[in-house]
Amino acid sequence: MADSTTRADLQEERQRWGAGLSKQSSYVRRTRLADRIANNIFLICAILIVVIILAVFIFVGINGFQMFNLDPHSKNFLTSAVWDPQGNKGPTSYGMLGFILGSVVTTALAVIISTPLAFGMALFMTEVTPKWLENILRPLLEIFTGMPSVIIGFLALVSITPILRDAFGKNSPIPAIGGYGWAAAVIVLIIMILPTIISVSIDALRAVPSSVREASLALGSSRWQMMRNAVLPAASTGLATAVVLGMTRAIGEALAVSMVLKGNADLPKNLFSLSAFFQPNINMTLPIVLNFPDASGAERDAYFMVGFLLLVISFLFVCISRYLASRSVYK
Repeated sequence: MADSTTRADLQEERQRWGAGLSKQSSYVRRTRLADRIANNIFLICAILIVVIILAVFIFVGINGFQMFNLDPHSKNFLTSAVWDPQGNKGPTSYGMLGFILGSVVTTALAVIISTPLAFGMALFMTEVTPKWLENILRPLLEIFTGMPSVIIGFLALVSITPILRDAFGKNSPIPAIGGYGWAAAVIVLIIMILPTIISVSIDALRAVPSSVREASLALGSSRWQMMRNAVLPAASTGLATAVVLGMTRAIGEALAVSMVLKGNADLPKNLFSLSAFFQPNINMTLPIVLNFPDASGAERDAYFMVGFLLLVISFLFVCISRYLASRSVYK
């Protein structure tokens, strides 16, 4: 009787063990299937992003290069600053050099001025400021980052341009609009890209391990030397990314900058003087905003070419910044 009871118990135990293995095997199969499905979804999303980016480049590029087939005068688009696609002053001309110069000048000045200010603010918020003050400043910074560009442009239109007109616009050919131009556009871009660079820089600085700070202080560095010689080099990749994000937003900004440029299609005659910054001027986004809806034929394709050049310049900026970031002290 005892042997039969033991045998029954063993058989029951084996059945339980087998049922447990079956359930565990079923759970493992479901988990692996879910992992494969998730991996495939992520792969499809990644491929879709690449396809969308390439499609944008191809679509804008194809439409832009069509201007060479429609108008033989368009071949001087990188060697001339004369923009006259309708031929009002003679033969048609699609010189984009002035637009490129305007975007490069305003973007470069805005980034040069914004970068040290943004890095200083990011260091202050991560290394110096008390917690209660950071809890106040960070939400304000995030709100400022999401502020619509039209609001910034409008505020600049009613406040910054009158100040520039009164201070520097007296020598302008048209004193009434002397405050418009590159100077106002640079100020607008600084206001727009500062929150972006600061936010990304804060995340980059917080990602630096605390051991880097402790090692620097242990070697006798002061707090400032620790930030300058240890924290900033360690976060250089993230800081370079922050500058790139600000740079790409600056060079591609259209509405706010167009509101304070008030140019048409020509560079100022006194281009190499300081007064050129305080009179109506141009950049690459201005003609697209003002004239593209009414354009047709080769002129319409020329605006596509301006947009394609914007894409190429942004891509080059990203490549340069990634190269500089790869030379970081900390690998």
